[in-house]
Formats: sequence, C-alpha cells, structure tokens
Amino acid sequence: MRSIESYLSIATAGGATWSPTSAAVAFAYDRDGFFQIYSVLVERDKILWPQRLTYESERCTNPHWLSDGTIAFTQDKGGNEHFQIGIINKDHEVSWISRDPDAKHIINFATTEHLYFIANIEEKHRLDLYRQKIPLHEHEPELLYRPEHGLASAQAVTAKEDLVIAQCYFGNNHQELMLIEPDDGSQLNLSRSISGMSKNRWTAVRLIDENSILVATDFGSDYLQLNILTLSAEILPVYRAILKMEFDGSAYASGSDRTYVAFNKNGYSQLFCGRFTASGVEDFHEIKLPRGSVITKKDSRSFSKGLSLSLDGRLLALTLSSSTSPANVWVCDTEDEHCWQATLADLAGVPTTALINETHHTTLSFDIRVIPYFKYLPQGERPASGWPAIMVVHGGPEAQFRPTFNPVIQFMLSNGFAVIAPNIRGSTGYGRKYMDLDNVDKRLDAIRDLKFLAMHLREEDPDIDGDRIVIYGASYGGFAVLSAMTEHPELWRAGVDIVGISNFITFLHNTAPWRRSLREAEYGSLEHDRAVLERISPINQIDKISAPLFIIQGANDERVPLSEAEQIYEAVRSRGVPVELLVLDDEGHGISRMENRIMVYSRIMNWLHDLLTK
Repeated sequence: MRSIESYLSIATAGGATWSPTSAAVAFAYDRDGFFQIYSVLVERDKILWPQRLTYESERCTNPHWLSDGTIAFTQDKGGNEHFQIGIINKDHEVSWISRDPDAKHIINFATTEHLYFIANIEEKHRLDLYRQKIPLHEHEPELLYRPEHGLASAQAVTAKEDLVIAQCYFGNNHQELMLIEPDDGSQLNLSRSISGMSKNRWTAVRLIDENSILVATDFGSDYLQLNILTLSAEILPVYRAILKMEFDGSAYASGSDRTYVAFNKNGYSQLFCGRFTASGVEDFHEIKLPRGSVITKKDSRSFSKGLSLSLDGRLLALTLSSSTSPANVWVCDTEDEHCWQATLADLAGVPTTALINETHHTTLSFDIRVIPYFKYLPQGERPASGWPAIMVVHGGPEAQFRPTFNPVIQFMLSNGFAVIAPNIRGSTGYGRKYMDLDNVDKRLDAIRDLKFLAMHLREEDPDIDGDRIVIYGASYGGFAVLSAMTEHPELWRAGVDIVGISNFITFLHNTAPWRRSLREAEYGSLEHDRAVLERISPINQIDKISAPLFIIQGANDERVPLSEAEQIYEAVRSRGVPVELLVLDDEGHGISRMENRIMVYSRIMNWLHDLLTK
C-alpha cells in the first residue's frame, strides 16, 4: 500500500493550444500541486522537456495561444471561480486584461483577429458574450450579445468575422444556436427555426461556407449527431452510420478543409476525420487511438478542450487518458495519422504494475432499465466475503463517469477497496432519452438505480462484500450520497459527501446568480416545483439516516455554498449519528490544492478503515 502522496503526485497535462508557427503547444499542467501554464516544443516521436510559463500562487487554467505570440489564460483565487483573463507575453511576463475581480470570465476560443469570451460584468445573473481584438492590451472588450439569462458562448465565426454563431445555453438538455451580426447587432435564432419551441441540444462545430454550418444536434435523433444547418433554416444529416454514439468534441483550422470529430461510445473515445461540404461529407474515416483511450476535457477550472488542430492543419493535439495512464498531450500527424505522446505527466514512482484497469458491466434497475457501470478490483487474493466497495457517483447530473486516470480511485484500490462507478439515469453519453430520465419529479428514480445496483452487487457479485458498501460522491454525486443514505439507509455502511446538495430550496436560493435558472431547468423551479424540491431534499428525510457520514466542503464554493454542508452536518449530529465536517477555507467547488487533497483523502481513508475494521 502506497501513500496518497504517491498517487496525487501523478500529474495531469492537457488542454493543448498551438503556437502560431505550429512548432509548440501550451497546456495546463499540475505537476507542482495545482495547475499552471507550460509549453513544449513538438517533434515527431519525441517527448521534450516542457517550460513553465506561469509562477502564480493560484491555479492558472485554460490557455489559448494568440496570433501575436501571447498566451491568454484564466486564474481565480481560492477556488472561487471568479476567473480573470491573464496574458503571457513573449518574455513570459504576466499581465491582466480583466478589471472586475467579482466577475467570472471564461474564454471560448481565439481567431487570428479576436479573443472570444463570456463574462458576467454587467449583471451577475447572466454571462454575456464579448470579443476583444488582438493585441488584447491595445483594445477594449466589445459586447456582442446579452442573453436573457444563463450564458451564451461563441462557437464559430465566418472568415471575415462579420457573422458569429453562438450557443445559448438554457440547461444541459436545451441549447439553441444564434446567428449574430456584430456590425449592426442583429440576431437570428437558427435552431428555433428548425425545432420550434421543442428543447434540443445544439452545438456549432464549424462554418463550412458562408451559408452552411456543421452542427451536432439531437433534433430528430436520440443521440447528438452531425448535421449541416443552412442559414436559410434547412437541415441535412451528414452521417447516419453512427447511431449509438454521442458527438463529443471537434477540432478544425481555417486553413484546412478537414474536420476532426470525437464520439463517445460507452465512455471510451473514437476519433474520426472527414471533409465536410454543404451536401455531406467525403473521406469520413476513423483514426485509431491507443486502446482504452478517452479524449479528455474538463472545464474552466483546468482545461476545456481535448482536441486542437494547428493553424496549418498539419498536426492535431489530443489530451488522452485511460484508467492506467494519466492525461497527457498526444500529437497526430494528419498526413499519415501517426500518433505519439508529446508530454510526460509521469507516474511519480508508482509502478505501472500497481495500476488497475476497469471492466465494463451493466445491471437492471427497478423498471428493467439497463444501468452501465465500471468495476475496479484490488490486486491480491480476494477476501472470503468479497472486497469492501466504494460506489463512486459522478457529478452533473448530466455528466458521465469515464475510465480516465483517477489517482484517488487508484489509492482506494491500493487500500483494499473495490470501486464501482455507475452511470445512473440522467448521465450523458447514452442518448437524450436516458439523460432526461431523472428530470424534476423523476429525480429519485436515479437514486433507485443506486439501490438496485447495490442489491445486485450484494446478491450476485462474489467479488463484493455487500455488507461493506460505502457510497461516495462530489457535487451532484454528493447529493446522491445524501439521498441514497436517506432513501435506502439499509444498503450503506458509510457515506462520503463532497460539496453535495442537501436542500434544493436553499441551494437554488444561494447558488451563484448566473447558475440559478440553469439549475432550475434540471431540478425544478422555486416558483412552480417547490413541493418536488422539498420532497427530494435529503435534509427533509434526515430521520432515516443511520450510517456514519463524512462531509467535505470548500468555503469559497459558488456552485454549492457552504450552507449546504453546514445544515446537513447539524441535522445529522443532532440525531446522534456519527458525522464529521471538514471545511477548507482556500477551496471552492472541489479540492484543487495538493496539500489539501493529501490531507482530505488521507483522512477519508483512515476514517473508512476505522469504520470497516471494527
């Protein structure tokens, strides 16, 4: 058994962005305990030593190399997600172009002329769309679009940038595409002219010509599929052979007619390339990735893109990960489609033989719905009664557990715990119908999936000790922990709740203003669904909880505020049930700093060992 320090020292490198000369990539890298910006030269079949570009005391994330040779990135303080935009010049000096430390700034993408980003500068309840001309220090931001609420991000522009395609985000299951003309401020809702008032998912991939856009949408399909959308509101499916996979990202360069598109199949990635025209696609084919790979992207807290094509279209950068391989930047030569690893986020002394791969499984829930899950088993001889297990529930809820490298899971395995990672109803990656099965008044159906999975493990899986199953999760996964412990208390030996929702009423009142309408679209509104919100809130079922509970919370969390942890802690403690609360004063929604992660996961594991060995 190795210490948590060994596993957490295995770093993550990703979110590559190409230099204007296509000779190097910049990327986010957390080798020193939290993310900073690095760059590395790219040579075929070589891993070269990277150069650190930022030496900030807070995390630096989401780099974008600009046409003038500078690099734009974002930074927040203490995990508060009030990201500011910084610039790294050619001498590696850092300066700042945003002026409101209470506002959130998220970079969308850059062209040769502009940086496109969203920010809640004017009103905290919405994120407006801006662009700023390069060089950034010589120009002021230009407001392009104010959404009614939520956010609207730029996704594509014409060659002259006189038309901007923006995605209006109303929730994880509802987006629309807007055509914006910056010169006169005119706006046209393109997707609504196709789908009317129905809620669909829409993502703009790229403009094909002045009248045609390559999009991914679930309009007319259960899965996100590729279509051609014209500015005159006509839609054409371009490839229907992929029916059981979700579109999962793309990359292109204005100087190349090839577009690279990723698809998600059961959590794993498949990469395709094609030449898209207004009438369809030519030479559409798969590019082979290393076995078990996942093209990895996260969000503004680290890096938000997993694919990046060089300006000349010659090299494709990918962030790849698997259960036993930490995230690294890989490069693919687009001429012969040969791929090689370009960064080395090494294993920090942990031998590859100590790392454990997943296996993929399914079980049936209460309504005969197929529920997929991944299973990890420790090395060594199985105990006679089976391994104690930690059921890890992902956040979201519209997210997906994917078999990427997770040092905490590997640490759990090294401590003799099996890990079960389900994708319960509401998860992405399995189509629109599956994703919508937990909306509003159907929320607790997802918790019943956890019940039926636990019963399956207890009754049918000899690898698992059904009397020693721990429920564990963060964010929405933290809610799932609390809900599972109150709705089905007989199944769990203990629970670990990290930044989880305990009371949907107080959560919606106190979450960041720009998030409220987006979360109401998923969970239900305070005005119309209050009874549902009260019924599904674990705080209102606290008399049923019986298993010990460990709660971890960041004091600066704008998503799930500290009050959610405090009230569930007091309620459980008042009933005499064993409960611990650990508040991190310098963290937000999650645990980003190395010293905090070492402390937290060590305490969790010691707590579980004490409980399960009594």
